[in-house]
Parts: sequence; structure tokens; C-alpha cells
Amino acid sequence: MAKVQHYRGLNTNLHTLYDNIKQELQDQKELEIVSEYKGTMNSVPLRSIVAVNKSPKVLAGSLREIHVSVTGNPNDYAVEVASGAWFGSLLWTGAVGLIIGGPIGLEAGATVGGIMAYEFEKHMWNKILEVVKKKARCSLQSILLTIIITAIDII
Repeated sequence: MAKVQHYRGLNTNLHTLYDNIKQELQDQKELEIVSEYKGTMNSVPLRSIVAVNKSPKVLAGSLREIHVSVTGNPNDYAVEVASGAWFGSLLWTGAVGLIIGGPIGLEAGATVGGIMAYEFEKHMWNKILEVVKKKARCSLQSILLTIIITAIDII
């Protein structure tokens, strides 16, 4: 699954935003950053990071990896949070459920795995959204301050 939030007119420093998101991922003790990409896609600046979940909860159904991308320019950009390895998250819990409880156990195990995976993705989305909102708020305050200073200079 993927969630995308689009921002316009905030003049956000995307390099700093990406670094703040990366720091948030590094602060999560169960995550390990395994790849980063900084470049362009279709001539649009792109920064992307992938972190793998090293928690033992992965065996019980939590998502194995999270992908975060920042695409665009300072005044028009999108932040995408996508999760990977859903099949693996459901496979283990479903297999254990099948062994223990047959077809009903399979359904129950896959459901538990799905719920755990969804909760992990939701948790990460909220953490990253907090970082983006803080950075956007700082950018908006900077824009307002510039407008006020310009207005004072004109008067």
C-alpha cells in the first residue's frame, strides 16, 4: 500500500526535509536503512529511502520494509510512504494458522498478520507526517515573515 500527500506553495527546503525524515527512520530502533536514492525521475528531483524492519514482530506479521520518497521542487512536492513485502507479512501468520487451526486458522492468522502490517504502516505514516508538518510550518512561518518584512519596507 502507499499513501501520498501533496504540498504546494510552501517553499520547503527538500534536502532538509529528506534529512529530517531519514533521521526519524534512524530514530526508530527496529528499522535499518538499506538503500537511498538521490537523483531525478522524468526530470523531477527525487529522494528516496528504504528501511527494513528488524523487529521480531516481522515473524508475527508486521511489515518487513518501508519506502519513503520526496518528489518535486520546494513549492510543489509530494511525500509518499509505501510499504513492501505484504505477502511475506501474511504468509508466515497464515501458514502457522493453517497448521494450528486448519482453514479457519489460516484466515485468522492472515487477518492478524494484515492488522499488524497495517498498524506498522500507519505508525510510520504518522511519524513521517509529523516531520513534514513541522518542516512545512517552518517554511510557512518564513514566508509570512518575509511578507511582513517586505510590507514594512514598503511603508
